Amino acid sequence: MAGAQELRDTKPGVTTGQEVLRSFGRPTRRTPTPKGGLVLSYQKTAAPEGTRGALFTLDSEGLLQRIDVIPKRPPTRASIEKTYGPECAEDTPPERPCYDIQRSARGFSLNYARLGLLVNFEKKRVKSLTYVAPAPEQESESESEPLAATPEPTSGAEADSGEFDLSLRPASIESSEPESESAPESAPTEPRTLASAPTASESAREAESLQRTTLAMGGRLLQQGYVSGSRLGPDTRMRPNLPALVDLYLDATPGSSFRGFVVGRLVYDPLDQGMSGPQVILDQLWLRFDVANRVFFTLGRQQIKWGSSRIWNPTDFLQRPNPQPLEAFDLRTGVDMLKVNIPFEPLSSNLSLFATADLNGPEGDRLRYGGAVRAEVAVGTSELAASAAFLQGRRPRFGLDWSMGAGQFDLNAELAVMQDTTVGLWQRTADGFVPREFGGPKVLASAGVNTQFRFADVYRLGVRLEGFYNSLGYEDRSYITWLISQDDYQPLFFGRYYAMGQLSFTRRSIYVPTLNFTTLANVLDRSFYGRVDFMVVPITELKVFAFVEAPFGQRGTEFRFQPDPAIAPLPATGLSLFRVGFSVQMRM
Repeated sequence: MAGAQELRDTKPGVTTGQEVLRSFGRPTRRTPTPKGGLVLSYQKTAAPEGTRGALFTLDSEGLLQRIDVIPKRPPTRASIEKTYGPECAEDTPPERPCYDIQRSARGFSLNYARLGLLVNFEKKRVKSLTYVAPAPEQESESESEPLAATPEPTSGAEADSGEFDLSLRPASIESSEPESESAPESAPTEPRTLASAPTASESAREAESLQRTTLAMGGRLLQQGYVSGSRLGPDTRMRPNLPALVDLYLDATPGSSFRGFVVGRLVYDPLDQGMSGPQVILDQLWLRFDVANRVFFTLGRQQIKWGSSRIWNPTDFLQRPNPQPLEAFDLRTGVDMLKVNIPFEPLSSNLSLFATADLNGPEGDRLRYGGAVRAEVAVGTSELAASAAFLQGRRPRFGLDWSMGAGQFDLNAELAVMQDTTVGLWQRTADGFVPREFGGPKVLASAGVNTQFRFADVYRLGVRLEGFYNSLGYEDRSYITWLISQDDYQPLFFGRYYAMGQLSFTRRSIYVPTLNFTTLANVLDRSFYGRVDFMVVPITELKVFAFVEAPFGQRGTEFRFQPDPAIAPLPATGLSLFRVGFSVQMRM
């Protein structure tokens, strides 16, 4: 769930309105309350990471009273009980957190009064979470007072998930244990509870008013700078680059059932001949509407990503592989298609149908049609997705994607069954390289595990391990030169076995300083690629990144590649040594 780290340690009854503005920047809207307070709304692109939106309610003195959060990936009831505690019973110890069930016309809520947490359900699905100051501990049971009636989830919880993700990082709702820090001396002696917070109808009216916004504009500016070092013969060469990217979007919402969205991209690098003339690219352009709020249609170019792995996603059938998976930004553009989404909330499941069309067909008939189907279901703390993709001129592809939380660990796995490939397959004989038959169905699979550890309640260490098996891969590095000469080389999909290890250090702070160490390995090739990243958020609208990366291993391997002129004539390229640089992302 969106915990203290995602909300940057804002705490009802402690945090002031100025601290909220400092942590989250300019809100989407400010709305006065009848009691002289103020509601700061962060929706769409201004929403905190990992959420679809958040409402921060201040009292007349400017003190934070309440936070309403709409998670992007709603947690299951089982994961909530495992993290925060079970339902209260007569024999539940007073010091153990537990919940009481409170029901409303639209659903029910789990009220963790001791923690100041309210989990709001509509049917069997979490719609929103409400944070208030924890209820004060009582000396005896007779002195305790119940919290006010549970508010219904705000209508903002029903906002669609197609917002423009300015962070371009996987937005996930992480599970976190409740904070146990004592409040500063400046905290009031009588903590606020749900009884003194704004009513549900006030929050609902605020969220509904945001839905009537006709047009929103914004974007991001990404400026990068790096120096690449390479060696060609006795000479060491340094090459600078200053690529810049600007994304601008228009978001039109003329009604609650209609939405139009467009993102245009400008790319420019004064030090690169191919990009020295500014290039304009269409990233997204789609129209979304629904029928009876049960079937949802999205038509046009839209972002899509399948798969739960970090680096290798063999089940991501509709999108091309990410050429730079270690970068902080995924700069792949959207896919042209029609998406029909049918949720089944009572079953915690979802069915999506896709129809695609592009101009990448063979000579003489470039128009090519395709389609796909994907079913997703949540069972306890796990999620399972089954998908199939069909494309004119290609054989069907099938995939399974599974992820599960097991205690402190998050596990995931992907499995794809392929019956053809978009690149040529080759084998080496005495006469040279000749085409290789595809044969029967082939399996591609990736799996990973990650966990987090906390130190001194301030530092967090994340560990991620991932592996990839590619039955279409090669075990002989000499194929690389030939594949490049035939335009059949795919980075990170050349070998048979790959592995990745990552350590992430984060200090709890409004500046979110993060240090990452990542290593990729082609196991049979014994070549490696290491990268160190550092990120800091000086202000909410600005993120600063610095990195250094370098390949290591034997020469001629995948990550330390040099062409072999005895296999195929390729332009002479230097042996890659390192790359060091920075990037600045500013929200506009």
